[in-house]
Amino acid sequence: MPDTQEIRTNESERRQQLLQMMTTEHFVLETARAATIQEANQRANLFLTSVSSATIALAFVAQVTRMGLPFVLFSLILLPCLYFIGLVTFVRAVQVAIEDMVHARGMARIRHYYTELAPSMARYLVHSTHDDNLALLADVGLKPRPWQAFTSTAGMVNVVNGAIAGVFVGVTVKAVLGVTIALALVVGILAFAASIWGLWQFHTRSWAGAEHKLKVLFPSTEDRGAALQRPSEEAQR
Repeated sequence: MPDTQEIRTNESERRQQLLQMMTTEHFVLETARAATIQEANQRANLFLTSVSSATIALAFVAQVTRMGLPFVLFSLILLPCLYFIGLVTFVRAVQVAIEDMVHARGMARIRHYYTELAPSMARYLVHSTHDDNLALLADVGLKPRPWQAFTSTAGMVNVVNGAIAGVFVGVTVKAVLGVTIALALVVGILAFAASIWGLWQFHTRSWAGAEHKLKVLFPSTEDRGAALQRPSEEAQR
């Protein structure tokens, strides 16, 4: 039978190994978060650069053709391409934001483990040790708001893409149906609103679906002991 001292030594070594593994995992998650933020910024920059270049090109064509038929044809070809670039940029920005959220929750769980090993360090941590949505928002000084999605990279791309959709629909209606400028403007505004609403619905549903799949182990708004019992209760079922 091993003596008490040997048991304590083995337990200390095991905790030290776990701490090293947790520290490594924390570094990996931190690196992954930096990569997701960089990708989102690069994609947004590419999209905005494309929009800027296309706007300059449209201005030159409009000046040369005096807003004639070649300008309309050029717009009908160029604007759908811009909208496609914005659409794939938006979808990827939503995916990247979800990845970042998952990584942030993983880091919060690791910090919670640190406080389990040394409860006295909890008062010195700036970031949250809870892994629910409210804790992560509070971690960056935010509160749940219906319009919160529009402050993200995906939300910005959504609004710009909606403007592209509105211009395209307005130009198309004016060129094909020959309606007045006022009516084409109204139809363009409706297309602008419809595009923003549809992509916003996709954004919120994707985010809610990702949160639903994640188990909250250390909530900040309910009894922590009850949350820790959930995995064992589900295993018994």
